[in-house]
Amino acid sequence: MSPVLLDPTGRSNETLRPMTTRTTHGLDGKTVGLLNSTKFNSDRVLDAVEQLLEERWAIKKVVRARKPTFARSMPTELAASLAEQCDVVITGIGD
Repeated sequence: MSPVLLDPTGRSNETLRPMTTRTTHGLDGKTVGLLNSTKFNSDRVLDAVEQLLEERWAIKKVVRARKPTFARSMPTELAASLAEQCDVVITGIGD
């Protein structure tokens, strides 16, 4: 019997797209999204990131969001909402 490679990431109906060219070269005046992955301590990681961002840059606004579960990709609606509201999004892993 031949070995079988299984994909542990699950299945998705989404189409893969290349990342866009980076256009943000600083965070002054930008809206920053902080996406909680829901892993243990990811909220603490993002709290610390938010504090550092506010100390180092003149952030316009911080938008906090939360994935339903760390085990799945971010829902399309959530990704679209963050893309519409934010100049840049950072996610916290945790553990």
